[in-house]
Amino acid sequence: MILGCAAAFSAAAHDDDAQYSISGPGTTLTGYVTGTTLPVSVTAPTGKHAERITLRLNGKDVTSALHPDASGTLSGTVSGLTPGANTLQLFAKKEQVATLTVMKGMAPAVTCDSLATLTGFPIQPSGSMGGTVVTAAHIVAALGTVPEYCLVQGTLEQRTGVAGIQGTTSFRQSQPYHTDFEVRLPTAWNGRYMFQGSGGTEGNRPLATGQIGGTAGLNILSNGFVVASQNGGHVNGDLPAAAVLPPGSPNTTTDLNHIQVISGNMFFPDEKAVRDWAYHAIDITTQTAKHLINAYYGRAQERSYFVGCSTSGRQGMAMSQMFPRHYDGIVAGDPFFVPPHISMSETWAVQQVASVSPRDAAGNPIYWQSYSDSDRALFTKAILESCDGLDGLVDGVIDNLAACRFDPAKFKFADTGQPLQCTGAKTASCLSPAQVTAIKNIERGARTSWGDRIVWNDRTVSGYPYDGGWMEPSGIPTRAIGTSTTPPGNLTLGTAQLSLFWFTQPIAAFNPVNFNWDRDVSLVVRSSPAVNDDPDLHEFQKQGGKLIFYHGLSDSGPPWPYTAEYFEKARQRNRHGGSNADFMRLYLIPNMGHCGTGPSTDQFDFLTPLVAWVEQGAAPDAVVATGRSFKTAPTIRSRPLCAYPKTARYTGPAGGDISLAANYSCVSAAREHRDDDGGRDRDAD
Repeated sequence: MILGCAAAFSAAAHDDDAQYSISGPGTTLTGYVTGTTLPVSVTAPTGKHAERITLRLNGKDVTSALHPDASGTLSGTVSGLTPGANTLQLFAKKEQVATLTVMKGMAPAVTCDSLATLTGFPIQPSGSMGGTVVTAAHIVAALGTVPEYCLVQGTLEQRTGVAGIQGTTSFRQSQPYHTDFEVRLPTAWNGRYMFQGSGGTEGNRPLATGQIGGTAGLNILSNGFVVASQNGGHVNGDLPAAAVLPPGSPNTTTDLNHIQVISGNMFFPDEKAVRDWAYHAIDITTQTAKHLINAYYGRAQERSYFVGCSTSGRQGMAMSQMFPRHYDGIVAGDPFFVPPHISMSETWAVQQVASVSPRDAAGNPIYWQSYSDSDRALFTKAILESCDGLDGLVDGVIDNLAACRFDPAKFKFADTGQPLQCTGAKTASCLSPAQVTAIKNIERGARTSWGDRIVWNDRTVSGYPYDGGWMEPSGIPTRAIGTSTTPPGNLTLGTAQLSLFWFTQPIAAFNPVNFNWDRDVSLVVRSSPAVNDDPDLHEFQKQGGKLIFYHGLSDSGPPWPYTAEYFEKARQRNRHGGSNADFMRLYLIPNMGHCGTGPSTDQFDFLTPLVAWVEQGAAPDAVVATGRSFKTAPTIRSRPLCAYPKTARYTGPAGGDISLAANYSCVSAAREHRDDDGGRDRDAD
């Protein structure tokens, strides 16, 4: 994917509307080249080329390389790029009006094999715990679009701990732990380092390719980045096998309906293992990767970036809060950053589905039979009919969510007059009152038996607001309903963790589906190393750090209101004067499930605008994304993702192509309300 690297700054003071820019055609990811020359183009406001324009490369005047073309643009090839960062500065009448940083690929200073015996690592042995052990260091030849790179793998802090469920045969007093790390160092390096996150409870080290949600369309190694990854401090294959809660023996007819503690959750009794998964394994991997960079290239990285989603979205937040100098820019997607609250949200949703599920012979809910495929389609048809057109375009996407006043208990289909909620017996054309009540409860969030919202540790336990993808397979169903062959995700994830990870005293025999909201909330832990919700980002902000959040509006794992609430708190807390005051962005993505999927634009690149923001000062606004799973034509679309609180609006010609991002604009969200007779009033925000 070829991307422009232009960085336009404000014009000279005598013409505030004018724009000057420098671009390097053909360069990728904000200026990465491997040679010593660079084709450049300089644009200026109409009529301004007559003014004295000066172009400098690393302080040297290279204006003579520029020549006007037929359009009036000045272009040419400048030479003299040196390894590392190169700065192009454009001056008009001696005033700097634009700048561009270009990274020239740097070669290694030592051989890759020599890293196998490298010493002086920051992670050293301590007592019975090991330090840094390099297990592999060798060159991997170029293959296809992936360039030659040095692959380094190893372990950190090898030790013995405990694992399993206390009081059962799965508990182990002697459990091996260590952090697995991998670092890929390209032979032609752009001076940048990127950490690649993973998800869930980790336990397996992903290949450090840089391919992760938030970098779609980019070949990270081909763009010259060093990339690192790790396993969260434990290896799932080493942990005890999965167990069923409450204790029992699942069989083929009921095992989809039980709470299961999967093997990947079995590290929870070990305090250090939880801390490793929370943030420590990222910290020590980061230190190790930077040590390898310094040794291999003979110099430190210019910039460091972190890209993660879900668990690693939370870990990215932990870096900004606890280790503000580790990373210059962070992408944190769908972050699982307040696990006890999110686990309670997930448990509440599972309980509501259980309340309308038939039971098997043992009395367990058969979750996947709670809402048939036709039931789910009815709900989606109803909410889209109610709210899709509020933004002026019927396209299967609710872009004016603030105006949506959908009540499934009162909705009637326009074509038939049939209510969504059955007035008599359940049929294929309506939902039962119990089904509608469960849906409304999932949206409203956890409540006591007398109707009060659950507020725990100064935060409301959130529900899942309605969205166009709410009842799509990637929405609520994936985590709370499941299928005939797969259990609801939270029976092994968030809900399964509640009584083990997030109770002050773990209770192995506690079935979280029976969690009592009148009395059991007091059992939930108030603090954990994995709670990363400190809004004080002053140190990260002070050193120029930039932070991009994104969250799917149909995410049935972490509800998006938690992320939006944190974003607002952090923005207010860190609203200081100066150039660093604007350092965060939030993108809410309609129809998207957890970290992707759904009839949504779930393929996007936030790394490129993040790099431009950190290095060029070009703050992002709209980011173009694509999707290939829309349910109505066109099924393949591109649309802008808009920086919160803006939302996308179709502004193209009447009857134009709704699959083109160019036909949309980001606008301030409209505030709408329905009056008593069902009319709608609109006033601009």
